[in-house]
Amino acid sequence: MNKPRTVKAMREYLKDHFRYNTMNSWNHSTSYAREVKITHIIDDSSLCSKAFDFLDMDEAFWGVHRIIRDFESKHDYKWQIGFNGRSSGYLVLYQGGKEDSGYKTQCDTCDRYTYSEDECACAHNGCDGTLRKLESPVYRTFSRPGKSFDQDEDFESLDKSELQWRVDIVWDFDKTVDSCIAEFIDFVKTHSVEDKTIMVPKQIRVAVAS
Repeated sequence: MNKPRTVKAMREYLKDHFRYNTMNSWNHSTSYAREVKITHIIDDSSLCSKAFDFLDMDEAFWGVHRIIRDFESKHDYKWQIGFNGRSSGYLVLYQGGKEDSGYKTQCDTCDRYTYSEDECACAHNGCDGTLRKLESPVYRTFSRPGKSFDQDEDFESLDKSELQWRVDIVWDFDKTVDSCIAEFIDFVKTHSVEDKTIMVPKQIRVAVAS
């Protein structure tokens, strides 16, 4: 599908776009969205079955979250993408903003941010990366889940410039979701799940002679 250019095409694109709740159904607040349930994005039955094994693994979504962060940064966090639904089966376009998070370091492997001011081993969930000092501030984002976007908009009353502004945002949202889907599917195709035993340090209290 090519990006709509004419007024008629832009109106049809926005009016026909799938929408989903920004909070819960009782809130009656919706925005542009995409369904990303595994059975919806993967046709191959064997690959689909394999994909379910990765749903509770953080590393399977590192690439997806990185793509989403790039989208949000590009839009100065005024537009954000978040998972919603009982099984997180939908990606929804949210409105929001940003504020300084106070993070000092980031892992060079899993991308996790921390408040540690020293460069040291990450060791988060078995990650063997190293925390590196940030060269620029990392902003904490906040969304406005109760705020709908174009929920009751009369697109027929909007002129071409107003339509174009909306199409640019929603089209970028769609392209970003496509990239997220491709990233996740590629991860599933190139990885396998194995059980691994790890030793977890545990702090205990002991009695000592005084």
